[in-house]
Amino acid sequence: MSGSRLIVPALEEEPWPTLGPEVCAWIEACLVHGPGDVLGERVTLTDEERAFIWRAYEVYPRGHEMAGRRRFKRVVYSRRKGCRKTELAAWLAIAEMDPTAPVRCDGWRKGPDGWAPVGRPVTDPYIPMVAVTEEQTDDLAYGAVYSILTQDSCGLVDDYDVGLDRILHKRAPGKIQALASSPSARDGARTSFQHFDETHLFTSPRLRQTHQTMLRNVPKRRMADPWSLETTTMYGPGEGSVAEEAHELALATMRGQVDVSDLYFDHRQASESWNIGKADEREAAVLEASGDAAAWADIATIVSDGAKALRDGSENEWRRYWLNQPRRSSTKWHPVVAVWPARRVDVLPNVIPGHPGWPAEGTEVVLAFDGSYSRDSTALVGATVAAEPYVFVVEVWERPPGQTDWRTPRLEVEEVLSAAMARWRVAELAVDPPGWHREIEEWESRWDVVVRFDTNQPSRMGPACDEFSQAVADGDISHDGSDVVARHLGNCVPVSRRGYQVVTKDKPDSPHKIDAAVAAVVAAHRARWHALNGRPADLLAEIW
Repeated sequence: MSGSRLIVPALEEEPWPTLGPEVCAWIEACLVHGPGDVLGERVTLTDEERAFIWRAYEVYPRGHEMAGRRRFKRVVYSRRKGCRKTELAAWLAIAEMDPTAPVRCDGWRKGPDGWAPVGRPVTDPYIPMVAVTEEQTDDLAYGAVYSILTQDSCGLVDDYDVGLDRILHKRAPGKIQALASSPSARDGARTSFQHFDETHLFTSPRLRQTHQTMLRNVPKRRMADPWSLETTTMYGPGEGSVAEEAHELALATMRGQVDVSDLYFDHRQASESWNIGKADEREAAVLEASGDAAAWADIATIVSDGAKALRDGSENEWRRYWLNQPRRSSTKWHPVVAVWPARRVDVLPNVIPGHPGWPAEGTEVVLAFDGSYSRDSTALVGATVAAEPYVFVVEVWERPPGQTDWRTPRLEVEEVLSAAMARWRVAELAVDPPGWHREIEEWESRWDVVVRFDTNQPSRMGPACDEFSQAVADGDISHDGSDVVARHLGNCVPVSRRGYQVVTKDKPDSPHKIDAAVAAVVAAHRARWHALNGRPADLLAEIW
């Protein structure tokens, strides 16, 4: 790594043959900008974008046993927010689709500098564009492709049948397909080019497995010489994202620890040496991370936002998004927080009067209890027993700001819990033991549905967090719109422990509590388990 750049492999003294010049010329001649201030205007690639495309389209030289075939099968482009990396991916996706674009080697011509590859289009291209959620599909790369190909100023506007989830050429075979919410691995089975958008959000086991399977699908169409492009902003260390895996693989390759000859990794960030507490150095750091994007970025506002981030405790997020530096998130469980508001149910039928977010009396539910005596908050959260559970808050007790001697009102907790157990058909009361051992022993003697759920055990909490994250992404969960749960979810920090991804606070003594979020995760997990497994007596008494 040199300064603010990590390029693997580094540029060799003798350059490789590349179709890059032809691809760049085609993009500038045929395409326009997508959503934004320059919508519909002709494309002029920056020097940095041009250099990236030249490297991405390197081919083996004439005379080599693999002459003309692509050098790189996996390409990663890592830039800070606002560097139009998504639009760049859209331009390349259209080039890979179009029957006039020179994206594969079709032979050689001799020029003043030696033999150069001649480009041709792909025959019957299939291009899956993968995002974490359907909302991202609209907002990110596929949405950019859609916008570009529907602009009157685009020379290709009459050539394509553009739909909300697929794009076809009117006179040639091929398809661009929008995929979201953990696509099936078969969706990439015959790919010629595939794009993964914002891979720092690809953290769930299902998304990571899908990504790996789709990478393995690449060799299946040898004649198409397929490849994958991943665009991302920097990841949060410990989240186990695809972006983190790619960065670690690039570093290992650079150090000679592994030999991955078909990976091209291009990353720009601000150097760690800048003191962002000083305005002038903060500006220099932003400019360094921006590269050519400084030409259109509002640098002054980004620098000002950095000062605000230093004051309100969101420095790590600001560094990740605007300096493209790897930092552990201190405020967000990103894949969940981004989509959680969309899973709210505005009108719930058969509710309890005075409690519009509660399901009707007698509804079969799981209750989850998480909390402490004083420092943390305490939460009782329910979920309906269903394959797609509905999550609702029964009660949350939080220490008021400034009250250092506050204690959880235990008698009130007992009253609320007893009323809840009488109000609904409770398939399970899942309780986190720390801090409430005496009460839990009493509850176990009163109700035969009490199950201890140790949230500090990664083997228990990890699968619950994975299932919750995936259910939120897929739309297989809904909720009552509780502001407290939303706030606590926003405080969750994903970390890897003993091979599992779990959520925790940003630091042990943090004032940012997560108890309501943890209770929601456990309630949904156990409610879904009961829905899928039934509840005979021997299962209710299962020993974990």
